[in-house]
Amino acid sequence: MRTTLDDVARRHGLVGARDWLVLCALATGPRQTQLSLAHALGLDKTTLTSLLDRLENRGLITRCLDTHDRRARIPVLTDAGRSVQSEVAAARDQAEVHVLCGFTAAERELLRSLLTRLATEQPGNSAHGSCI
Repeated sequence: MRTTLDDVARRHGLVGARDWLVLCALATGPRQTQLSLAHALGLDKTTLTSLLDRLENRGLITRCLDTHDRRARIPVLTDAGRSVQSEVAAARDQAEVHVLCGFTAAERELLRSLLTRLATEQPGNSAHGSCI
């Protein structure tokens, strides 16, 4: 599924699925600083900064100052970023249907349930789940 999602993301001008995951987190989550976003996504802050630079250069995000801390930046989706995020999400849904077509509806639901538990219920995991 990850390989398929990387391919889908590339067809929409992204480097891979990680770019789309960041766009998805910005589209669905609360506004947060780059550091908070890095923690939420489990990315090193340097890695996230490079990724955000790339997305900003493509016009998919902008970064504004945090009103509480002028040193911090808050990444925000642009209309173009929201469009790409939505297009990749739709393509992801189609790819998922294709990848999981050999499973019954009950098996697909069980798989989603187990993967969600794996992502959210691990000891010491402060994440609130995947943004996929």
